[in-house]
Amino acid sequence: MQRKIKGLPLKTSDEVLSRYRLGVFVTVEFLVRSNGWERREVRGSLGVVQPVKDLAHDSAKIAGKLVLQIPRFSEMELRRAVIEATLVDGLREASLESLTSLRWGIEGVYVPPNFVVLPQTMLERRILGDALPRYVMSNVGVPEKIYVFSTQIFYELRPEGQVIERELWRSRLIQQTLGLNRGA
Repeated sequence: MQRKIKGLPLKTSDEVLSRYRLGVFVTVEFLVRSNGWERREVRGSLGVVQPVKDLAHDSAKIAGKLVLQIPRFSEMELRRAVIEATLVDGLREASLESLTSLRWGIEGVYVPPNFVVLPQTMLERRILGDALPRYVMSNVGVPEKIYVFSTQIFYELRPEGQVIERELWRSRLIQQTLGLNRGA
């Protein structure tokens, strides 16, 4: 992302990442401190549910486009930003009714041509169970086709720091807060 801000060419290949063909969403979050607490604030997210080329290429291109879409995004701001990558796989057709039984924290929803609900969005906005089909219909009407996909989420703990897998479905705090009693 810094390369794009500086006007340098993007690195679109990687020995490991270039082997994978997965959809990917890149999210930029700023770390915001207030009243002694630190929280993450989403500044932008962009991605594809199906791969265009390979994971390295698609991630770089999406990150580059995302940087250009975020207003007033500077190299200085990037220093306090953390990146989250949501890998998308196993796109399969589903029914509106089946959305009530999605595996929360793991599965997402895609309605062509461009409506996507990622698992983390469902949890953050509490769009689970019966609320999910209503949310989809309130945004796109009754969809002709609807797809469900599985995800794997990775994010930086600190800017340019350690990257871990974000296993939302394992969080007891999320389960308790949302009144959930099931995981994967």
